[in-house]
This record gives sequence, structure tokens and C-alpha cells, in this order.
Amino acid sequence: MKMRAAVLYDFHQQLKIEELEQIEPRANEIRVKMVSSGICQTENAYRNKVWNTPLKLPIILGHEGAGIVEKVGPGVTKLREGDKVALTTPYCGYCEACRNGRTWYCEKLVELQTGGFDYYGTTPVKRNGRPVHTLFNQSSLQDHAVLHFNNAVKLPDDFDLRIAGPLGCGLRTGAGTVYNCLRPRVGEWVVIFGTGFVGLAAMWMAKAMGARTVMVDALQSRLDEALRLGADHAVCTKGLEDWREAASVIRALQGGRGMDYAVEGTGAPFCHKAAMLSMKIGGHCAQVANINAISFDNFSKDCNDGRQLTFVRMGNVDGEIIIPVMADMLKRGLFPYEKLLTFYPFERVNDALLDMQERRVFKPVILFK
Repeated sequence: MKMRAAVLYDFHQQLKIEELEQIEPRANEIRVKMVSSGICQTENAYRNKVWNTPLKLPIILGHEGAGIVEKVGPGVTKLREGDKVALTTPYCGYCEACRNGRTWYCEKLVELQTGGFDYYGTTPVKRNGRPVHTLFNQSSLQDHAVLHFNNAVKLPDDFDLRIAGPLGCGLRTGAGTVYNCLRPRVGEWVVIFGTGFVGLAAMWMAKAMGARTVMVDALQSRLDEALRLGADHAVCTKGLEDWREAASVIRALQGGRGMDYAVEGTGAPFCHKAAMLSMKIGGHCAQVANINAISFDNFSKDCNDGRQLTFVRMGNVDGEIIIPVMADMLKRGLFPYEKLLTFYPFERVNDALLDMQERRVFKPVILFK
């Protein structure tokens, strides 16, 4: 069938919306009529080679999709036509990690996310007979997507699909990190670096679990918004001398003993170091953003005295678990992310990417007609 997609043909370039050919769903696949797709900084990172990920081009970007199941292929039993779904991270379903219920550690995860091919080693989309590659086995910046049913999580029938896309990545990562990795107890302290959707999701989940929250960012306007949305404390790093000073300011909020947990969502070495040193002995830091080379003057003194560090994948939680939890929290007013969405028509996808890159908005969301 014919469909439209936003295609990246070369790095550092804008996406081009084009009409392409798409196959029909095969065994274990579904076709989703897309309603919305969140824009994540990951799209810009891939497009601009920030992480030097060796993507195969041309490729359709997007990994925060939501829509309605339009057709199911042979063998699909957990979903049916008409179901509302949020698209999320792929997993193979048969490796050791998947068999043990830890799909976020799937041995095929990287291959399925950025390898450019689907579960069959092919591409469901072509342009003039030539392959157009996929991202996260969903490529949600297209008006229809053919993907493996593992990628889709059913949503309640009354859920607004215009706001559902971000549940599959950024919100899942932040909320899942606190829910299934750190697991704070009532009254414990969680410091969160970064006030994007990952950081805010971590904050809302920590609050729902009874923890006290400290948000850290270089932009005071972002911190003011985080406080309005429920954060207990905020620390602005603008003007601070170094990461040790930042850690000292954070520790002072709790009387100098240090935080119980940290969520580092910026990928900046400054923030990673401050996160480690801001915790108490025995604290646990979750590094959720990609981070480049980093060094400590004295590793044992600065972070190895009982402090733990976990490099988190997609919140270290299964999408089938955390997405329904977040949907329920939204309904009960505990997860008000919909207040921070800015909507763009599909034709303005490049404006959405730029606004996200420049931090002009919290979360752009593409709407399909």
C-alpha cells in the first residue's frame, strides 16, 4: 500500500516527507494507523551524529508512536483490529533475557533498535523498489507502520491517542527507572538531573511512591515549571563553579547527609559527577542518558565508597508493565505530562525537531491526519 513517511537521507539534513510503498503485515506483525508521534532528543542525536550511531540510510525516524491497529497478520493474538496502542522498544522474545522476563536486556535490542531492519531482516517500506530502513522497529514518523506485535502495548479504549506517543520511550524511561530500578521508599530523597520528559517522569513516579524530589537543571525557567508540577526542591547549576559545588548544594538540602538516589538524565559529565557525589554512602545512581568519556580525580573517594551506579536501558522495565501504570497515573492526576505537550502537524516535523533541539518546548508531538 501507499503511505507517507518522514525520511532522513543524510546526516545533518532535514527530513523529507515522501510517499512510499509498504508491505502487508506478515506473521506476528500488525499495521498501525498512526495518530501521533512524540519527538525525542534521540531523533536529533541520531540525525546529527551526536552519538556516532552507524544508522543505515535512508531511514524513517521516530520511536514514540501511538495509533490504532488497522490490520493483524497471522499468529497475532494479543491485539486485534481497532485496539488503541502505544509503540515502544522492540525485543526478540526468545533470548535468555527475554525468557526471564527482562526484555529491556534483550540480546537483539541494539540490532532491532538501530540496525535498520525488522525481525525478518528486511524493511517493510521501499522507495522505487529500494529499501528504506526502520528505527526501533517502528519508525513512528509515518502515517502507517507495519511492525512486530512485541512493539505495541494496548491502551484503554478511552485513552486519548494524541498524547499517547511519549509513553513508549521518554516517559517509560524516567518512570520505569524509579519504579523498577531505584524503588525508593516513603520519605527517601531522589535527586533528578534534567527537567525534560525523562526527568519529569522520574519525578512524578518518585512522588507517587512517597519520595522527596530534587530537580537539577541549568535553566531556571525549567526548574520553575518542575516545581509547579510537583517537585519538592530545585537547584540551578548556572553560575556554579564546578560539579563538587553543585553536589554540595544538593546535599545541603538534606542536611548534608546526601541523597538516597539519583537519576542522571542529561549525559553531561558535570551532572554525572555531581550526581555521584551528591548521594550518601550506599546511594544508588541510575544513568539514563548516553554519556561520553568521563574521568574522576579520585574514583574511590568520589563514587566508589558503597555508591552504586546502574546504566539503565528503557527504564529497566517492560513496556507491558509500566505503560499501563503510567496511563492509570495520568487518569488519577499523578502524571500530568499532557500539560507540557506542543502539537505539530506532520508537515511541520522539521520545525518540531528544531524546537526540541533548541529546548523551546518540553515535548513536541506530531499529529497525523
